[in-house]
Amino acid sequence: MKKEMKIFENSPTCVIGKMLLRSCILLLCTSLVKGGIEDIRTKDSKGKCIGNIVKKYFKRSNTISLVHMGNHNELVKVLNTMQLKTIISRSPQSNMTILNEHYVIDANSSTYFIKQFRYLVYERRWNPTTRFLILIKNLNVHDLYNVFDILLRYHVINILILNSTADPDIYTYNPFENFGCGRRYDRIIDLGKCSKSYTKDLYPDKLITGLRNCTFNVASTHWPPFSIKRPINSTYIMVGIEEYIFRIISQLESFNINVTFIGDGEKFSTISENMSIDGPLSFVQNGADMVFGGLVLVEARTDMFEFIYLHLLDQDSLVYLVKKAGRVQPWRNMYLVFQVDVWLTLFLIFLLYFLLFVLFFRPKDKSWVVLKMLSFMFSSGTGIRGSFFKRSIFIAWVWCSYFFSSYYQSTFSSVTTHPLMEHQIATVEDLERYNLKSCVSETILDYIEATLHDKQRFETLEQCKLYLDSIQFVSQSEHEYFTVVHFHKYQYYKLDYYNEYGEETMYKLDKPIYSSLNCIYFYKGFPFIDKLQMYALRVRENGMINAHMSRLYREFQIHYKFKTKDSKELEVLVPWGILGLGSCLSTLVFVGEILIKKFNDKNKSK
Repeated sequence: MKKEMKIFENSPTCVIGKMLLRSCILLLCTSLVKGGIEDIRTKDSKGKCIGNIVKKYFKRSNTISLVHMGNHNELVKVLNTMQLKTIISRSPQSNMTILNEHYVIDANSSTYFIKQFRYLVYERRWNPTTRFLILIKNLNVHDLYNVFDILLRYHVINILILNSTADPDIYTYNPFENFGCGRRYDRIIDLGKCSKSYTKDLYPDKLITGLRNCTFNVASTHWPPFSIKRPINSTYIMVGIEEYIFRIISQLESFNINVTFIGDGEKFSTISENMSIDGPLSFVQNGADMVFGGLVLVEARTDMFEFIYLHLLDQDSLVYLVKKAGRVQPWRNMYLVFQVDVWLTLFLIFLLYFLLFVLFFRPKDKSWVVLKMLSFMFSSGTGIRGSFFKRSIFIAWVWCSYFFSSYYQSTFSSVTTHPLMEHQIATVEDLERYNLKSCVSETILDYIEATLHDKQRFETLEQCKLYLDSIQFVSQSEHEYFTVVHFHKYQYYKLDYYNEYGEETMYKLDKPIYSSLNCIYFYKGFPFIDKLQMYALRVRENGMINAHMSRLYREFQIHYKFKTKDSKELEVLVPWGILGLGSCLSTLVFVGEILIKKFNDKNKSK
């Protein structure tokens, strides 16, 4: 039996079986050892790689926003082991009150990422210009285009996308490559494995072609002098201030602008709690790159848009306008040529001299003294009898009354060339004292509500809802209303509110409500915004903007033709009716005195 088994063991079949068994055992051991080595080699490599990226490129930030989109623990453990300043773990729906300096996003899938990403975009402190690191767990390579399309739509450039393998692949794109101008990308850039990325610059400067060969879409309102809509087939070649600035900058940076006019600018853009926008600024959310139209700088807008400002030499301001005071009625000039204190002084001196005359002359008829004193004031001559002392008193009064009379007549004559005016309402206190009512346009009311949060401060009428209509209504009122306007816009249109002789009908109160800054708004993440700001300041400093504003005013004003007053239309402020009546009365009195004197002489002769 043993011999048979020995023969069987030495048989070829048994030998082959043993060899196969040994090979299987060897392969199994090799596989186990290799798998163990692979596990040791790849263990925590994804976390370390992501940690190295964060540590290298995000270390200068004060805060990092860790956004969870389905996954909640994978990146938290990695980032917590690193010595970072502040990590804010949040969901996409959390509305941040501080600026997001960097984003690290952990998403469960590309579809979930696309759905949740819009919540980040519509928060106040959204920051598309910073660096993004996105880890997508179940990432399909074919879905990368959908992910990059949504990132392109919201102008996110500095982006890395990683899949969730043991050694993640890194993807990015460059919408400014090949003069893409931030609107398109030609390819998805594969940066290779994460473990081999330490020698690469993962966040390079992608604005390699600048703004050259780009065409930007501009939504513009008609809001002179900042933006001016030229009628079709018009020979008017002037453009608004903001378009003028960008025409100059476009020549320096070799880009073009395509201006589309969207309205008259009466609607004031407001931002709701869910970050939806109405008015002209809503066009930026719907494809426009920038908006012209003298839009003012408001705090709520600074979080939603890029902007340039200080391109005007003078700040704009919100000012009060009232109707300019008219001339007083002609008959009132008789007493308005002297102030009250002058008339009071004259009365006291008259009373003093009257008492002196009564005291020293002791006349039987005191009314005779009053008439004599008045006659001297009107330069009427008479004989003076009595002692030297009495005549000296009379002569003193004659001199005094002569000075008053001469000064009164000279001042009264100057009224013909410098007419006296009604009291001009010139302060805010005057508005309250004379109980003027407000006539403020809706766009100004919305602006005041957005800045001062006090819409009830002013009321408005149906005739005052439009901006220019409010000025027109006040100019035609009888000093009962006031309005509030932006100074630069009123300065452009002010000749519309002159009368036919070129005289102003509106008066601007010296003290403005407050100053305001006009801005040009861009979508959030617009490239080279600091460079555009510098160009705008240089254009202003060279005097080009002020020169253009002067040309705009002159071009607008040459179309006005005012009448020149002839002699019949001049309002001579000498009260001819009163003067004629006084002359007739004095003539009658003079004739009466002659007749009375003759009658008295006849009676004496008898």
